[in-house]
Amino acid sequence: MKFGVTSRISVMLVAILMAGIAMTIGLSLDKFRRTHTDLLTSRFQFVVNDIRNKIETQMDLGLALSTLQDVSEELETYESDDESILSIEVFDENGSVLFSTDPSFIGDLVSEDWVIAWRTNQNASSWSRLERDAGVVGVPIQNNLNQNVGSLALRYSRDFLDLSVANQTERLVTIGLIIAVIMAVMSLVGCVVLLRGTISDLRSMTQAIKDIINNRNDSEQLKATIKNHPEFESFSESALGAQAALDEASADIIELDEAES
Repeated sequence: MKFGVTSRISVMLVAILMAGIAMTIGLSLDKFRRTHTDLLTSRFQFVVNDIRNKIETQMDLGLALSTLQDVSEELETYESDDESILSIEVFDENGSVLFSTDPSFIGDLVSEDWVIAWRTNQNASSWSRLERDAGVVGVPIQNNLNQNVGSLALRYSRDFLDLSVANQTERLVTIGLIIAVIMAVMSLVGCVVLLRGTISDLRSMTQAIKDIINNRNDSEQLKATIKNHPEFESFSESALGAQAALDEASADIIELDEAES
């Protein structure tokens, strides 16, 4: 199947448009996911800060983190208030779980990534991570000497985040496809309207060149050809001059070859 100039230009414009739309959708989704993650992080930061304040209030009495009372029960209360909270853990500087909403976690080591995130952000107000199956928000815990003795970490479900991103993806893709179809039709119509005169001139020029070449040896027919294409009269004369120069040069070369032989 052979495509004309208009069709090729239209296809090129649509391809560029689709690439631009795809890039815009990708950047928009990334921005949406980051913003949504920040909102969830801010929401759960309030929870972990509230828990930390209660823990540090007990530690202000001179108690060590590992000797605090009723911390696990307090954590379970917060977990039961929000179904999106998966678990809450308190771990010491070695990464060992001291208190948890899941008793089976107590004594285990938390993820090394959590420990690294906590140690990296010991001087910050909080730390966070987005894992494959959950999001994590943590805050450092300090004793009454302002020493970092551990951290509090809250894991929350990613279902709400993933569902929101999926819905936004579907919405943006649908809008992008509608825009692409509309722009494709507009590109085709625009190319036809804008290039119609240019393509017609190119076709006329092509035909004029063919007629001049075919009739260059017949002076009467050549004059008629030039008369039939008055818009290219100057071009026709230049083409004839170039053709005559080529014929003369060819004749000179043949004479030289015959003289040498």
